[in-house]
Formats: sequence, C-alpha cells, structure tokens
Amino acid sequence: MPISPFDIAIILISSVACIYCIVLSRRLRALQNTRNGLGATIKALSDSISAVSATTDETRFHAGELAARLARLIEEAKQSCDRVKDLTRQLNAAHDRAASYTPPQQAAPAPAAAPAPTPGAVQEALEISNQRLEEITEMMHRLKDLSEQSVVEAEKTAPALRPLPTQLRPRMKVV
Repeated sequence: MPISPFDIAIILISSVACIYCIVLSRRLRALQNTRNGLGATIKALSDSISAVSATTDETRFHAGELAARLARLIEEAKQSCDRVKDLTRQLNAAHDRAASYTPPQQAAPAPAAAPAPTPGAVQEALEISNQRLEEITEMMHRLKDLSEQSVVEAEKTAPALRPLPTQLRPRMKVV
C-alpha cells in the first residue's frame, strides 16, 4: 500500500498535536504543583485567609469581653458615685445640724470630752469630698466615652473584615 501525501500530513499533524498536548500537560502539572506553582499560592492564600478569619473572630470575642467588663466597671463607678453623693448629703446635713445645735445649759461642769471639730475643718472636709466626687464623675464619663468609642470602632472594622474570607473561600480550590 502506497503512502499518500495525506497520510504523511495526518501523521505530522497528529505528532505535532501530541507534542503540544505533552507540553500543555507539563505546564498544567507545574501550575498544580502545591510546592512551587499556582496551587501553592492558592493554598497559602487560603491558609492566610483562614488565619485572619480566626484572629478576627478571636479579637471580636475579646472585645466583647472587654466591653462587658468595662460596662460592669462603669456601673460599679456609678454606684460608688451615688454612695459618695449620699455620704456628702449626710455630711452636709450633719454639719447643718451641728451648726444650729445649741448645747443645753448645765449647772455642773461637763466631763472633758474630745474636742469638737471646728467649722472650718468640717467645711474643708466637705470641699475635699466634693472635689473627689467631681473627679470620680469625670472619670466615669471618660470611661463611658472610651468604651462607646471602642465599640463603634470595632463595629466599623468588623463588617469590612468579615465578608472577605467567606467571599473568597467558595471560589478557591486547592488542587
């Protein structure tokens, strides 16, 4: 059987196609290589995204714990502030009673007692108490503002970080 030019052309074309398939196969294997190729890059990105997602979740958890703790401390500070206000009112009332009190006249001399506090000392104690109360109130307001700012900042950054891993994961496949 004689070999026709069409047979030679078909053999040449099929051998070129075969060589091209071998070259493409090698390139595809190189891309899928999980050590050096694109597969390794995709795997590294996937691992990185998982780590960022876990860190973000952990940070949110700790921020929630800190916000709860700060709220509890603010509540304790408010209660302390109320107690200080009550004590200040009681001290003011006691000062007013002491200032308006007139001792009864006795014929016999009274036994020696501890010296009564002077009105100036009581007034000074009241002023110091009021200053401390104002400091505590100011500190409580600053703590409240800081906690509100941290919650707002956490809410601003949290939505931006959260969708990223969930959007990329379904598209990425490690080969």
